[in-house]
Amino acid sequence: MPSSKTHRNQLNKYKVNLSVKTAIKSSITKLKESIESDNAEETEKLYRETSKVLDRAAKKKVIHKNNASRKKSRLQHLINKKK
Repeated sequence: MPSSKTHRNQLNKYKVNLSVKTAIKSSITKLKESIESDNAEETEKLYRETSKVLDRAAKKKVIHKNNASRKKSRLQHLINKKK
């Protein structure tokens, strides 16, 4: 059983990480909707934004760097497939 201080820190990290993960999911959802609407300019803008969010999360170790890279690769593949 962790000490109360450790538990408090874990809860704080959980809250921060949860907000970052939510931001990742929402930006990916926006990007996928943009891909479906065939708006190339908006898609490129959202892809850059999503990449930044993923890289920032990987840097903060909220997600693993390979996980971020894999997500970016799959999103880029979707964009290229639509072109």
